[in-house]
Formats: sequence, structure tokens, C-alpha cells
Amino acid sequence: MLKRNMKQKDKAAKQQEDTESQERVEEQLAQEEPDADDVEDSVEIDKAEETPVSEEENEPVKLKQELAALQDRFTRLAAEFDNYKKRTTREFANLIKSANEQLIIDLLEVLDNFDRAFASKEQGAELEAYDKGIRLVYNRLMDTLSRAGLKRFESVGERFDPNLHDAMLQVEDDDSEPDTIAQEFQPGYYLNDKVIRHAKVGVVKSKDEG
Repeated sequence: MLKRNMKQKDKAAKQQEDTESQERVEEQLAQEEPDADDVEDSVEIDKAEETPVSEEENEPVKLKQELAALQDRFTRLAAEFDNYKKRTTREFANLIKSANEQLIIDLLEVLDNFDRAFASKEQGAELEAYDKGIRLVYNRLMDTLSRAGLKRFESVGERFDPNLHDAMLQVEDDDSEPDTIAQEFQPGYYLNDKVIRHAKVGVVKSKDEG
């Protein structure tokens, strides 16, 4: 009976010891388990470390990339403009060389007519026929130049205009108004409405100058 009581006491003591040991283990685990706030703070720190670089920090990189793109575009545009300038210079030079080509071709026909007129003179053509032939050549020449934009302007009887006329001398003419043109020594011409040669004229004197 005594032995049984002792066994029961030992068993109870062991159970008590096991219970206390388990409680100590649980308490230790509870102390080692991180606090929820600490875990949340740690997660936020990790997230902050993983956050990409801000726009302000990226701005210099973007500016460098944009500058490089602009420099590349400028270089290409400069090369294209240089090529364009060279091309237009060549085209303009060719245009200048060939600008009068058609006019020269038309004048060659007039030159041929002069050759034929001179040949007829040498062959003993009559003066009247020769004169008629020369006049035809002259008219053909004027027609060719007219198509090219040449136009002769009349001066006699017109008022003197320094933009059109060069006064070679002054003449007395009681029947004409002063400063009007009494004589034309050399005709003046327009080329497409631009004066390319002034007419050389004689101008009527003012009566006060007489």
C-alpha cells in the first residue's frame, strides 16, 4: 500500500515537472516570436529597399538621352542640308549655262538667214531683192527676241524720264513742250518689264534756259 502511494506521488510529481517544462518552453517560444508591429516594420523596410529610383534621380539620365538624340538629329539634318546646298548649287550652275540655250537655237536660224542674204548679194542679187531679204531677216530677229521678252519702247514725244532715258543733248523746239524728247539717237528696251537699256535722246530746252 505504501509502495503504491509512493508510485502515485512520483507519477504526479513527474506530470507536474512535465507540465512546468512545457510551460517554460512555451514561454521561451513566445519570447522569441517577433512582435506583429516589428514584423510590419521589417516588411516596410524591405519594401523601401526594393523601391525603384525616383523620377528626380532619373532626370539626369533622361536629359542625357534626350541630348544625345537631339545631337544625332542635328548631325543628320546638317548633313542633309549640306547635300541639299551642293545639289542646288550644281542645279543653279547648270541652269545658268543652259538658260539661253533655246534663245541661241532660235538665233541660229536668223544667222542662217543672214548667211543666205549675204550669199545672194555675192551672186549679184538685185538691190531691191537684197534689201527685202535683209528686212525679212531683221523682222525674224526681232520676233525671236520678242518671244524671249525683249520689247522696244518709244521715246520721241514722251516726257523725259531719267528711269528710261539718257539725255545726250538739249534742243530748241518752239513747237514742243519743254523737257519732252525731240530726238532718239538709240532706242531703249525692256526685258520682261525691266529696263535693260536706256534710250539715248535729245531733250527740248526749257524756254527759261534759252
